[in-house]
Amino acid sequence: MAAAGVTDQTPEERAALVTWHLSHGDAFKTAEVCRMTGLTRQGAYRLLCKLSRVIPVYQDESGVWQVLAYREMDAAVE
Repeated sequence: MAAAGVTDQTPEERAALVTWHLSHGDAFKTAEVCRMTGLTRQGAYRLLCKLSRVIPVYQDESGVWQVLAYREMDAAVE
């Protein structure tokens, strides 16, 4: 069941909401994004994958999506 007020969000609003939380240090499992946005599990996963194309977020081995820290990005490039 979707949280109150999320059913009328546009796709852009859902992306902005998740991006805002991630940029402020929050980390989520896909199911948490489902609850936040009202999307299905597949829809939330697809949103996170699309976000990862333009912002440095990734899903770790335990299934948590988080921002790749700048020092981790430098190490990945080297």
